[in-house]
Amino acid sequence: MDFLPVPNGIDYLSEVVARLARADAEVTPRDLKYAVLHLQAATEVLVKARLQIEHWSLVVKDLSKCTKEKYDRGEFESATVAESMRRLADMVGVPVRKDDREAVEELTKLRNRLQHWGLQETVALVEKRAASVLDFLLRFVDEHLLPALGDEQLAAMQEEMDAVRRGVRDIGTFVEARRTRLRDELKGLADTTVRCPSCYEWALVVKQEGSRCHFCPRDWENSEHLAYAYAETFETVSIEDEVSSGDCPECWTRALVVGVRTAAAPGEPIDMCFNCTEVFTGLRLCSCLEYFLPQAEEDICRRCWDRYMDMSGIA
Repeated sequence: MDFLPVPNGIDYLSEVVARLARADAEVTPRDLKYAVLHLQAATEVLVKARLQIEHWSLVVKDLSKCTKEKYDRGEFESATVAESMRRLADMVGVPVRKDDREAVEELTKLRNRLQHWGLQETVALVEKRAASVLDFLLRFVDEHLLPALGDEQLAAMQEEMDAVRRGVRDIGTFVEARRTRLRDELKGLADTTVRCPSCYEWALVVKQEGSRCHFCPRDWENSEHLAYAYAETFETVSIEDEVSSGDCPECWTRALVVGVRTAAAPGEPIDMCFNCTEVFTGLRLCSCLEYFLPQAEEDICRRCWDRYMDMSGIA
């Protein structure tokens, strides 16, 4: 059968690779902006196309406010991309990998930042995000959309799909080239190299004078902001992998991160301050939920001890 949303989605993908499958120096801010917008549009159109093939009602946000007649006229509010991804897995039965879902979620956040605050991202970060989502969409189109099309429409789209696949390979090549370059650039810095909260690459070097991700590349001048972003980004529901932030017992900035994983030993979490770069062992959690380094038999942190002394009137 002919199904117009699919070629529309492929057209969006063509725009994305046309703007990004070039050397960094050739990619303009305008290219980055429209690559993000077109990729988000492609994701929404293609995912909802599969829902629509299953049943038109799966595309509608609130079915109680929509009829088939309104749907046919386009007079309805459609589900969000996140909700559409959920319906794809739960209602249609299309398997969606966790990393694919997360890649689409990160793209949505990137699009929202672009719309509200303008373009603040680098070519490297946008290409990294785009490569992940494009990889998902190509697999999704090949496995779950193209088989539903008629032979004539499929043949008409084949050339454009081949061009998209070539572009995706080029973008992936640029991403891998950066990783290869960074292996030499970051030699000897593994003990203070962590995953970047922005691009998720193992390329952020924590330094006292200002931390920097060498992949994005993003500078983090404020160590407290970095500590919060790291803990917020990489926190998990697993107690064993818990990541949290608090006050550093050494420099007293709120840049201590408990559960940091470094490139030197990704499987062994440590407790590190992102301001003074001190690594601590033996930290304890006070009843006030702050971490502290106990002296002798102390069982509360310095702030709680000072507060206790003040309340007791002890000088």
